[in-house]
Amino acid sequence: MAGAYVGRQAIYDRSLEVHAYELLYRRSLRMHGADHQCGDRATAQVLSDAFLEIGAQRIAGELPCFLNLTEGYITGELPLPLPPERVVVEILEDVLPTAKIIEGAQRIKDRGVRIALDDFVHHDGIEPLLELADYVKVDLLAQDRAATRTMVDVLKRFDVKLLAEKIETHEELHSCQDLGFDYFQGFFLTRPEIVEGHRVPANRVGLLRILSRLLDPDVELDELGDLISQDVSLAYKLLRHANSTLYAPRQEITAVQQSLVMLGLDVIREIVSLVILIDLDDGPGDLVTQSLVRAKMCQTLAERAGIEETRTFFTVGLLSTLDALTHVPMTEVLEHLPLSAELTDALLGRDGRLGRALACVRAHERGDWDNARFDGLSPRAVADAFAGAAEYCESVWRSMPRKSAA
Repeated sequence: MAGAYVGRQAIYDRSLEVHAYELLYRRSLRMHGADHQCGDRATAQVLSDAFLEIGAQRIAGELPCFLNLTEGYITGELPLPLPPERVVVEILEDVLPTAKIIEGAQRIKDRGVRIALDDFVHHDGIEPLLELADYVKVDLLAQDRAATRTMVDVLKRFDVKLLAEKIETHEELHSCQDLGFDYFQGFFLTRPEIVEGHRVPANRVGLLRILSRLLDPDVELDELGDLISQDVSLAYKLLRHANSTLYAPRQEITAVQQSLVMLGLDVIREIVSLVILIDLDDGPGDLVTQSLVRAKMCQTLAERAGIEETRTFFTVGLLSTLDALTHVPMTEVLEHLPLSAELTDALLGRDGRLGRALACVRAHERGDWDNARFDGLSPRAVADAFAGAAEYCESVWRSMPRKSAA
């Protein structure tokens, strides 16, 4: 499983509290500096890894993220899916202030995204960008102290915050504080560090997104039908399964929306969730079999304990192998799914009614009979629940289209 990597370097305020993090392209844990990766591709990779794979919350908490943009992203030729409140975009020093760049920067500004000018060098025509900027970053290594002082005097005529970068000594930090800089960045304060995450393959991300809407209690039938219909393989498998002897429809079901109406949302959730798990499984199907047995056994335990609402018990068992199916830690998989706190806690091994049912099932799998207990049910009742779940699983597999049917 390929990893997701983003470098980050802290930016400090005058009290030396962390104000933000600059995000940096990194290909691996061993890469500690830039390489010759195409600028557009590097920006796209940082966007994907930071905001889709790892998550801005994990990288920066509630703090802003500074991110370098190439010309294509500024002018709108490349997509820029950024949350305005989380991002400060940096316009690099080699991007010339053409009319197209200024128009693009204005559009970014109008979206509520803050702008920083990186490695600032004053030259003719830069004023329109200075008028749009919120921050100006000054590279201390690019000129001597006298030139830096002159640059600061020029920049103070604009409504911008000044950020000194590449601070390497205690003396340079104090000098920049005396010059009136607002923010500070450099090796003297902290070196860049790499944040690592797990990258879920693209097809699996799409399936998890469908699963997330499927499990959302507020999802509408029409929305769910449209979503399933967009995945040809998933729609085909649903229709084939809905027409199977397991459900024995009175007439052939030929449309996804028709299957939703006839079978109902709860049954559709079961079918489509299982089909998605099958597609996620790159092995012989053992994990999906385990998921299905766990799902039915959890639900049966709840029924025998007199619990009225048992659907969530089915769901907790069904999703209990998602980490193994996706090769991603459960904590990160759950970030893609809008589950209830109780369901999330159960999948993370915490206590609670759902968690105790799942723990009972797992104990039974291990032959740990002392801990295979749930809500006062007898060992015989637990064993019968497992036997019934295994029989149910066999009946489902007989009518379930496998991967080869896609």
